Amino acid sequence: MMAVYATFLALGMPDGAFGVALPGMREAMGFSFERAAEIVIVHSIFYSVVASLTGRLAKYFKLERITGFGFMLLLAGMLGFAVSRNFFELTAATVVLGTGMGMMDSAVNAFAAKSFSAKHMNWLHCFWAMGGAVSPMIMRQMIIFYDWRAGYLAVFAVQAVFAFFVGMSILKGLWVSKEIKTTETASKKIFLSGKKFPIIQWFVFFLYTGAEYSVTFWTVSILMESRGVPYEAAAVFPAVYLGSLMAGRFIFGYVTDKISGSYVIRIGLATAVAGLLVLTFTSSIVGIALVGFGFAPVFPCLMDETKKRFDPKLLSKLVGLQIAAAGAGVALSAFSMGRILTLISLEALFPTVIICAAVAFALNEFIEINLRYHLRNIAEGDK
Repeated sequence: MMAVYATFLALGMPDGAFGVALPGMREAMGFSFERAAEIVIVHSIFYSVVASLTGRLAKYFKLERITGFGFMLLLAGMLGFAVSRNFFELTAATVVLGTGMGMMDSAVNAFAAKSFSAKHMNWLHCFWAMGGAVSPMIMRQMIIFYDWRAGYLAVFAVQAVFAFFVGMSILKGLWVSKEIKTTETASKKIFLSGKKFPIIQWFVFFLYTGAEYSVTFWTVSILMESRGVPYEAAAVFPAVYLGSLMAGRFIFGYVTDKISGSYVIRIGLATAVAGLLVLTFTSSIVGIALVGFGFAPVFPCLMDETKKRFDPKLLSKLVGLQIAAAGAGVALSAFSMGRILTLISLEALFPTVIICAAVAFALNEFIEINLRYHLRNIAEGDK
């Protein structure tokens, strides 16, 4: 299990580092906000395409092997960021990084969804947030004393240590997944059937991850360029955000033992919207902390709800497609947010994210209402 935790920790580091490194990268290579968004889009395309293929790859390779190969590509991509001299080389490194992260993310989430409870799913994603919280601080310190390239090398070195540990665990056969067994309840099809509901859940992932990544990606630039917050202060925001995400997932890990994941998702999204409203009108660090804490349980609880809402036999395929939808959400939000911030106002960031979170809330409620209706019909049929 510890190797799975280490994988999540390493997987969270690239996103946190990129937002803090972005101002220096833009200055060194001379590209605009829109071109920065292109980097995210390229990353997300390769991430999504590879993630969507995980269900097929899992027929031929064990999930831990797919995770290990993805980890090697992730390391290559991070090293590529550190040595890139121009926008073209940065884009090439992004292709490698996106491919590795898509493969790694979908495979390890499918493994975790099969093997662990909602509590551990929250704690595993807590480690993803820990990686995301640590990497901005590493990047910040290296930029203060050296530059963003040194920051990427430092993050790469930390990830390489985790990769060695994970690789050894795979070679020793320590990744043991619990097989899903067909039970009496499964035979009664207490899950939702048909294509409509999985597609709606994909849209929830699409909107949620677009909202989450927009906060991670743009907040430092908005604070510096629109509100005049000094870099040293602005660079703390991603770390606080991801630190709150980490703390929230740890706490909600206990909560999910007592109340259902659907209620936790409601609480989380409502809390995040409250934090976004604070950030819309102020530059208070309390706002970003609320957003991180609120967003904390949404992704892991949605992932865990997949095996409760839909046919468990399709879990690997559905998880891969959900990760792909998440990547697509990041890509489209990067493109559209880049246009919005350039053509309208930098201050449009937080109101736009509020809209995305609200629509994700409504779609998730639609699935829950239909699931409860379906379960009630089954219960009445058993009487």
